[in-house]
Amino acid sequence: MEPIKDFSSFLNERVTQVPDKQGKIIVVLGPPGSGKGTLCKKLVEDNGFTHISTGEMIRNSDDKELKDLIAKGKYVPDKIMTKLLKEKLANFDFEDNLVLDGYPRTLDQASMLDSILGKFGVGLNSAVYLNISSDTAKERLAKRAEEEDREDDKDPETIKQRFKEYKEKTLPIVDFYKRSRRLKDIKSGVPAKEVYERVITSLKLKPNKKEE
Repeated sequence: MEPIKDFSSFLNERVTQVPDKQGKIIVVLGPPGSGKGTLCKKLVEDNGFTHISTGEMIRNSDDKELKDLIAKGKYVPDKIMTKLLKEKLANFDFEDNLVLDGYPRTLDQASMLDSILGKFGVGLNSAVYLNISSDTAKERLAKRAEEEDREDDKDPETIKQRFKEYKEKTLPIVDFYKRSRRLKDIKSGVPAKEVYERVITSLKLKPNKKEE
């Protein structure tokens, strides 16, 4: 992993173009197995969102050190994740709708995200929190391990570590967004269609005409 030598200057780089208007920018939060990927897929298919998944970025990376961290259920350092995200956003048209999955995962990343988006002349609209019990989420992971052959869903110790990291580092973000009145607390643990309907209602998005 190549570190960022001067992180303050990295965040303070000037942005050359500011969009005339902004599409919706949202982040999706929730523990492993809460349905983040499924929800993002629906937002892409039915509401024209672009989906940026930092997890997919890492899984498709050639960086063995990054992949080893994920395989052990550990978080990638904030600076590395922020660097990956900013590179991904560099050519994004912010007039389009955007959903981020897997970032932010720490309070520092949440603050960094506001700074990064601000440099592009835009801001985060909402944080969708998929509120689900740990037991239900773990049951879903076990099912996903069978159906998708996901190695990171199979090892009990890895799963235990992922939930530990989530509770200690990511869960505090919920309060961060709640205080800024950007949080959308959505009950998960129910059928995906019902979760999606709750989300689009909360975000004031138009439902897919095929399902009306």
